[in-house]
Amino acid sequence: MTAASFAEGHAAHADPGHPERPARLDAIRQRVAADPALAALVPVDAPSASRAALERVHAPDYLDLLETFCDTGGGRLDPDTYATRASYAVARRACGGLVAVADVVLSGDCNNGFAVGRPPGHHARPMQAMGFCLLSHVAVAARHAQAVHGAERVLIVDVDVHHGNGTQEAFYDDPSVLFVSTHQAGLFPGGGRLDETGVGAGQGATVNVPLPAGTDDALVSLYRAVLPPLAARFRPDVVFVSAGFDAHRLDPLGGLACSVAGLVDAIGVCAEVADRWAGGRLVLSLEGGYHADALAACVTGTLRRLLDSTAPVEDPFGPSRIAGPDLGPLTERVRQRHGVGV
Repeated sequence: MTAASFAEGHAAHADPGHPERPARLDAIRQRVAADPALAALVPVDAPSASRAALERVHAPDYLDLLETFCDTGGGRLDPDTYATRASYAVARRACGGLVAVADVVLSGDCNNGFAVGRPPGHHARPMQAMGFCLLSHVAVAARHAQAVHGAERVLIVDVDVHHGNGTQEAFYDDPSVLFVSTHQAGLFPGGGRLDETGVGAGQGATVNVPLPAGTDDALVSLYRAVLPPLAARFRPDVVFVSAGFDAHRLDPLGGLACSVAGLVDAIGVCAEVADRWAGGRLVLSLEGGYHADALAACVTGTLRRLLDSTAPVEDPFGPSRIAGPDLGPLTERVRQRHGVGV
């Protein structure tokens, strides 16, 4: 069974003309409702994440400041990141929806699950909002999995076109969380270099894969070459995926060239890893994706695949007509850097 949480009230977090807009989730909800196969999803409510859960990642002073900023009307937190009077509550529900999905998966009530909420979370730092993100949803859910469900080792895979810097920062010195990020090199927020591999006890537990512009569905082969040997060595108890779909070729904020089918297949590799090493425990959280129709197609294709690993992917846009760069050399550099499959 596949759990799904769709955060309600998200439209109260909106800024006219901003790419991170309510239309993103509206398009997903419409497409999900129109797909008979997705009637099998197990609905999960999205309550507000508790203060205790948030404080496992975020500094109390930051949470106080964010709450006060919103209560007094909101505004711009930085040139890219906005908040309205309701944004703190909306972000807490998005985060709470992910925690709730993690609960049903880790308790064994469902095989896997997807929390579909906004704003996204993977750029939010412990003490700073950033890159459209207010709260670090996946980091909070990962710490919840450890504190409440006893998960000793957590694998996080970030497939967003942008580097998940906030998630990385939360675990950079922690060997109990293996963080793997594929992202376009040189894109916001910067960083995410191949040589950023963790510090102290966490050395080697951060794996960054900076992709060249134009990378297409060859990304799936890179995932197949890198993720299984990393997981085999790490032996995760649960796998989280920061499911950003702005690596799609039509996305206005990215420069990669993946198709709907390719992105669903990449997440399928994460599912295979979870099946092999984590008892099937796989939890996804929506991150980016700013072409509403492509985003909706990616999310529904992923939900279909979570329900049935053999389900076909409906891809209304098809693959790129321009061949992407050869990822073979990059794949080998990643494998050599982290000592897997060599």
